[in-house]
Amino acid sequence: MRGGLRLRFGVLLCLCANALAGLSLWMFGRPLLPAQEPLRLWTSSFEVVSNSQHLADPYSFMHVLFGAGLYLFVNGLKPGWPARSKLVVAVLGSVVWEIVENTPPVVRLFNESSQPGAYAGDSIVNSLSDTGFVALGFFIARLLGWRATLCAAVMVEIALVVTIHDGMVLGTLKVLGAV
Repeated sequence: MRGGLRLRFGVLLCLCANALAGLSLWMFGRPLLPAQEPLRLWTSSFEVVSNSQHLADPYSFMHVLFGAGLYLFVNGLKPGWPARSKLVVAVLGSVVWEIVENTPPVVRLFNESSQPGAYAGDSIVNSLSDTGFVALGFFIARLLGWRATLCAAVMVEIALVVTIHDGMVLGTLKVLGAV
C-alpha cells in the first residue's frame, strides 16, 4: 500500500473501532451524554451523575499514561513501524479497554474495589474522549522519549494518588484485591 492509502486506511480503522466502542457502550445502556446534567469540559466529581460522564476528569490523566505506555510498548516491539501504524495499535488498545471497562461485570468490580466514588460506566462521549487522551499520551511519549516519559508518569501517578487516592498502579492493586 502506498503512504496516502495506508494513512486513509489507518484513519478509517480508528474511526470504525471508535464507532464499535460507541455502539458497544450504547448496547450496555450507557448514555451518549451525561444523563442528569449538561456536558462539561472538566469535572472532578465522583458522584454517579458526573463520574466518567464528561469530556475530561481526573481519570483522563490515567488514559494519557496508558497511551504513553502503549507507545513505549509498541515502539519497543516494532521500532521500524511508522508512527501512524503504532498509533492505530494504541487506538485499538484503547477501544478494547473502553469496551471491557464498561461491561457490567467490570463496572461492578470497580464499585467493589473501594475506588473513589460510585461508577456507573462511562458516557459514550467520555469513552471517546478517553481514547483521545490515549492518543495524546502516545504523542507525548513519542516526543519525550522513554526516560522523560517514565519520569512524567511517576509524577502524574504520585499526584493522582495524593489528590484522588487512585492511579494506574493503586487502582490495579485495588481491583486485584491486593490493597
